[in-house]
Amino acid sequence: MSMGDVAHVERVGGEGPLLVIHGGAGRRLHEMTLEQKAETNAALAAALDAGYAVLAAGGTAADAVIAAIHVMEDAPCFNCARGAALTLDGTAELDACLMLGNGETGAACGLTSAKHPIDVACAVMERTPHVLFSAPSPALLDEWGIEQVDNAYYVTPARAAALEEWKQLHATGASAADAAAADATRHGTVGAVARDARGIIAAGTSTGGITGQVSGRVGDSPLCGAGTYANAGSVAVSCTGTGETFIQEVAAYQVHARVSMAGEALDEACAHMLEAVDGRGGNGGVIALPAEGAGAIGYTCGAQMNRAWAWEGQRFTGV
Repeated sequence: MSMGDVAHVERVGGEGPLLVIHGGAGRRLHEMTLEQKAETNAALAAALDAGYAVLAAGGTAADAVIAAIHVMEDAPCFNCARGAALTLDGTAELDACLMLGNGETGAACGLTSAKHPIDVACAVMERTPHVLFSAPSPALLDEWGIEQVDNAYYVTPARAAALEEWKQLHATGASAADAAAADATRHGTVGAVARDARGIIAAGTSTGGITGQVSGRVGDSPLCGAGTYANAGSVAVSCTGTGETFIQEVAAYQVHARVSMAGEALDEACAHMLEAVDGRGGNGGVIALPAEGAGAIGYTCGAQMNRAWAWEGQRFTGV
């Protein structure tokens, strides 16, 4: 359904176990080829199957979120882990967050060796009294049982080429329009929100940041309330897009606040949040689901969103 000139929002699923995932949203400098679309759809479908299998077997919302994100972190077509966007130095710095409806939260940023950043977020939640770690050491990751890889594992030819193209467009002589177009296509993220058979909800987000970012930059994805949020009394939310504007709007928490405090319907809350992001010059998308009832997928006009959902016998994937 369309909510207006700024954002499109779709209602998905209904009561009972529900899984909604995204593989990033935003404006793209180049249209996806048929081969790229097929690869992305296949990866979304595999992630959806992995996550929903957990729910179908009576597993927890958190485990379903992690299972779905694992698949996307392994797929080079998404901007997270393998296939992550590269910094100006040509390396990958990864961020992730996991939050449960009861408020338990774990997050990490600046990861350079974790094969599955969402596992680091889970370890922070389960093994420490803290919420957010910045660049935890390889020794600490070993202590937490995190599988590690060399940073070169994340770098794909496509991401290396994207970094070079971005650099060239920002070099002397690049037009303002070309530079702006490149900036609008740098971001991306993956995420999942789930509700299990007990009505428990959870949200997770994992990202490689933005192409050409200065080392140390952190976006919205690992920040509780900005890119990721869950509250048992309202909603679970995962965002994707221009991270700085989602931080400024406290986007994920804003959806919760609009639902729980302003009494807005979930699709309206997502649309109004995206309108606020658009008003700051940002773009992107959001997935959300409540403790009861249908979920929502929203994205700003002009953006493209990789998304999928599963509920009872229904499945959908689209890019």
